[in-house]
Amino acid sequence: MEHAPVSAREASILVQAVVTASGGQCVPVIRTPSHGVEWIKWALDSGAAGIIIPMVTTAQECENIIQRAIYPPRGQRSFGPFLAPYADVDPAADVAKYMKERVKEVAVIPMIESVEGVQNAEAILSVPGVTACFVGPYDLRQSMGLSGGDGEEPVYIDALERILEAGKRNNVVVGTVGATEASARRKVEMGFKFLLTGQEPNFLAAGARSTLQQCQRGMNAARSSNL
Repeated sequence: MEHAPVSAREASILVQAVVTASGGQCVPVIRTPSHGVEWIKWALDSGAAGIIIPMVTTAQECENIIQRAIYPPRGQRSFGPFLAPYADVDPAADVAKYMKERVKEVAVIPMIESVEGVQNAEAILSVPGVTACFVGPYDLRQSMGLSGGDGEEPVYIDALERILEAGKRNNVVVGTVGATEASARRKVEMGFKFLLTGQEPNFLAAGARSTLQQCQRGMNAARSSNL
């Protein structure tokens, strides 16, 4: 939702579609466009397994997010998960089951993607309730005066390692982008535990391109055999 014009209603439909189509094997996570309570509420009430929150720069911002995402007594999340049962493959699922079982597994994943966020990584990842952390490389590099979404500049590698170390000390897994074989290997070797490997438009385009190429080869083979 952060970088795409997806409404709260559309996000709810997508969450249910992912769960149903995968038979419950895929867990949908929503990346909200802001820290706003309305976005966090809509995302979690849809039945999503968790939320990824962009541009978290301080521990207080992270605490505010936790308050909005978790029910009392730890947080202040408002009650209303009436769509959540529809994101469950169990035909007997209801709100009571969500509150008893699934709500305990909701993931809250702050994004660290700025110089300030790196400086406060230890404090951010020590906030109780943080499940994991995602490093946004493009915005992080921009905030450092660097271009592109990856690189080996010492200052950038130092920032990544600082976040990874904070994650280890606080038992918080850290992920980032790894969209190529070389990048994925490098990031895992560094200690990242999960990767964003691409986006839906890229996957759709790659699939369409592959199908078109296969069909063209078949057509060309048929034409050659008719000569």
